[in-house]
Amino acid sequence: MTTLFHEIEVVTSPDRVWALLTTRAGLNRWWPGEIFIQGGDSWRLQQIDRDMPLVFKVVEEVPDQVLEWLCTQGAEDWHNTLVHWRIERRAAKLRLIVEHRDLRKTPAELARLNTQWGVWVDRIGHQLHQEIDTMDDKDLNAWT
Repeated sequence: MTTLFHEIEVVTSPDRVWALLTTRAGLNRWWPGEIFIQGGDSWRLQQIDRDMPLVFKVVEEVPDQVLEWLCTQGAEDWHNTLVHWRIERRAAKLRLIVEHRDLRKTPAELARLNTQWGVWVDRIGHQLHQEIDTMDDKDLNAWT
C-alpha cells in the first residue's frame, strides 16, 4: 500500500484552515464537485469526473490540529483509505499537511492521484491567501 504526501505553508489562522476542511462552504471552495452531509459524521463528495461518490467518515478530529477521514464508500481503490490532515504552527506560518494513506493503485494511477492532490492542496492554499471568510456555513459542519 502507498501513501501520498502534500504540504503547504500559509500565513493564516488555524480556524480558517479548519473551516476549509470541516464545513460544506469550505470544502466547496476546493473540492471539484458537490458536497453532501451523510449520516451526521460523514461527507459524500461527488467528483465531477467520477460516477461513484466518495463517502468519508470522520474518524479523528482535534480542532485546528488533526482531522482524519476514512473512505467508507467509493471506488474499490479508494475504499478503506485514510486521508489524514495536520495543521502545524511554524513561527508566523502554518503548515497544512495531508497524507492519503493505504492506497492500492498502479503506479500510473498513483501518479494521476498525486497530481490531483497537488491541485486540491494548491486550491486550498489559494483560498487561504484570499481575504474570504470561509466560516459562513454554520449549520453544515457534519460532526459538531
